[in-house]
Amino acid sequence: MDIFSDSTNEVIRDKISVHLSGGLGNQMFQYMAGYALSKKTDKKLLLNQNWFSNPWLLHKNHAAYLSKRKMDSLQFSTVSDTPRDRFPTPRDGRFERGIAKLTERKLRSLGIASEESFTFGEWSNPNSIHRLMGYFMSPKYFLDSNPTDVFKHLVVPLSSWSSDFLPNLNNHRSIGVHIRLGDYIFLGDKVIPQEDYFLSGIDFLKAEMGLNTKVFFFTDEPLKVKQLFPKLLKLGEVVSPPSHTTSAENLILLSKCAGFVCSNSTFSWWAATLSNAPAEWIVRPSYFFTDMPDIDTQIDLWHPQSYKIHPILGERVE
Repeated sequence: MDIFSDSTNEVIRDKISVHLSGGLGNQMFQYMAGYALSKKTDKKLLLNQNWFSNPWLLHKNHAAYLSKRKMDSLQFSTVSDTPRDRFPTPRDGRFERGIAKLTERKLRSLGIASEESFTFGEWSNPNSIHRLMGYFMSPKYFLDSNPTDVFKHLVVPLSSWSSDFLPNLNNHRSIGVHIRLGDYIFLGDKVIPQEDYFLSGIDFLKAEMGLNTKVFFFTDEPLKVKQLFPKLLKLGEVVSPPSHTTSAENLILLSKCAGFVCSNSTFSWWAATLSNAPAEWIVRPSYFFTDMPDIDTQIDLWHPQSYKIHPILGERVE
């Protein structure tokens, strides 16, 4: 079968299939793009999760990725209830390799849309789109849809541990500090903010929110944080959910804070967004990738009023 045949789109002519990939934060962005577009075009939304059963796609990544590349977005009720796209892509990765070689014009002729299909705040010919394939890492793709409505409920309620810990966040005007290490340490392509970044962010938020504001550290590597950031941990409490808690549950827990010092991670961004925190109470790194220092590749992601700090020097960036 020709994997680029128009016949593949006949099955979903009146539907939009969003192809999910990556970690939880990426999946949430992709889902929101599909959700918003399906509402705009009045088409039924389908969920394509073939990426997660494709050995070529999964195993070509560093082993550090594998523990973070699961269908974690299914932990949200809205995502879990979305019908599945049953069209199987070949497991050798040729569909994805072929898609990457096509021009935007050819993709559009096949009903496939990427980020390039969205210009000047709208989709190009949205009614002709049958598949969304990309990262869509920006709130501009949400159109008029509210993510707090979409990711409101979990399939499984909060664990007893999380329910017991929640009052610690709700009873204080709290600062959530997200420190992502894990795969970032091994992969080395994304900058890991240094201690001065986090210290500066906490100082800024305490000046805004009050010196008695409680600080909570959320991290995927509690032991490494204690080794790498000894000064930092004197300022607050490390949140260490037990292993049986889910990633979506931990995201919801972080979102209950009032202010945020974010890593260059979509997990941080989503927690801050779901919290409805004011932009002025969100601190974020001024750049994302190690090979592009001082280039703000994610300017489209953050609110312009969020507080930018250089991730290495710990100095404010205008």
